[in-house]
Amino acid sequence: MFHLSFCGSVLFRGLLLLILLQVSCVTKVESPLSAKRSPEIPPVITQGKVFLAGHTGEHSKDTEEILKLVQRLVSGTISRDLNFLPELVSKKDGIYLDVKGNWTREQLIQELSTADNYFRIYFFDRDLLEKQKNSKDVRTVRDLFLSSGGIEVDFYYESKNACELKLKFKENQKLERELINPYFIKQDGKWYLFRLF
Repeated sequence: MFHLSFCGSVLFRGLLLLILLQVSCVTKVESPLSAKRSPEIPPVITQGKVFLAGHTGEHSKDTEEILKLVQRLVSGTISRDLNFLPELVSKKDGIYLDVKGNWTREQLIQELSTADNYFRIYFFDRDLLEKQKNSKDVRTVRDLFLSSGGIEVDFYYESKNACELKLKFKENQKLERELINPYFIKQDGKWYLFRLF
């Protein structure tokens, strides 16, 4: 008698445990709270503070336009595609790139057409950057953006036609120092990128 009830309770416990495990697995798969953030999703970019240096004026439309350009640049970096970059660069002033210096728009187009170009090395491909720097302790611009946890952008208007940005990371703030402050210039009523991250 004791033997039968003991076997029955072991069988009952085993079935109960099996059911609980199945419910637990289904809950984990379906629960959005347990899902981790995808490493490929561009960070959310928001407007921070706006500073005016030595002038006054309404800059809300300018700030909105520049913020959209920054969002496009960050999304392009995450998707490893900056082929649109020349359209954001002034024909007159070109673009300043940290390692390369000042480039004309035509030089930028030429660079983007080469296989192992500046952007592939410094912005997208960590393996190529490791070879370039001869170090494993490197991060591409894409790596930095993906580790930011979101970016808040402060605007420093030096004049009505010049604005420097400060990108502030929500997470891993120490990594934001590895970026250069972007710089935008306004010509004929349109904002252009002059200095990239």
